[in-house]
Amino acid sequence: MYTIGILQLTQNLDDAVHGFKAELTERGIHAEFHYFNADGNIDQLAKLANQLAEKKVDLIFACSTPAASAAVKLTQDIPVVFTPVFDPIGANLVLSMAEPGGKATGVAGMVKADDKLNFMERILPTIQKIGVLYHTEDSNAIVEVANFRKLNNPKVQFIEIPIKEAEDLSNLLDLLPSDLEALFLPIGKVIEDNFATIVYYTDTLEIPIIASHAPNVPDGALAGLVANHYQLGKECAVKAMQILKGASPSQIPVDTVKAPEIWLNQFTAENLGISFSEDLKEEATEVFE
Repeated sequence: MYTIGILQLTQNLDDAVHGFKAELTERGIHAEFHYFNADGNIDQLAKLANQLAEKKVDLIFACSTPAASAAVKLTQDIPVVFTPVFDPIGANLVLSMAEPGGKATGVAGMVKADDKLNFMERILPTIQKIGVLYHTEDSNAIVEVANFRKLNNPKVQFIEIPIKEAEDLSNLLDLLPSDLEALFLPIGKVIEDNFATIVYYTDTLEIPIIASHAPNVPDGALAGLVANHYQLGKECAVKAMQILKGASPSQIPVDTVKAPEIWLNQFTAENLGISFSEDLKEEATEVFE
């Protein structure tokens, strides 16, 4: 029987863990799991990773960029499978997506910036000004902002709205330009933890939110083009099985989100006077009434 460590930053990634374990079981891999969740405390991850190493696990499944980083930094040569890391190369987890070159591989969780823009244009065909609200200390959000900059779309202007701390959100009415047509929220703990505050202000200004974090959609965002964390976990399990059977993670390519899901909030749309097209609703994985 194999021994697998699971290192998780927050419970928001539980679905990835469930998918990972379910796929291993389906493929006949029997394992004892040691599970550690830092409950959002990044500073605890190194300690938890060391505890997994002390248990002599055969592999670590790391959920989130900080968790993967903590696992990869272990001096022990323990293979790491990660998700939903947005930028594995920038996070120094791998040398390249095709040939990771180290002891880690996995499935990146970022949906491409051009796919997100196309999605926003499907919902709001005349959109020209999109705000991007992000926490300046969040590495994943910074990557998303950089990717939007690279689009150079002549029809759409991305207006960056950085915050340094959660308390800055109390001034959101002043931070949001009056002519903003939508607000995009990158993945990020500060943004997710304070989503209710953001919705309060955007509802006041009647600005629709496009979310990266799926649970934000039923909680008031207009829509989201999101990765299915359960599916990411299943795909990671396939890589874990290869490693447990003897393959080196250095030679197992890092995959990306193949089929992001469309989540729509019909109630929010009606409140904002926005209509979803029938074909968009048919494509949607979830439509919240």
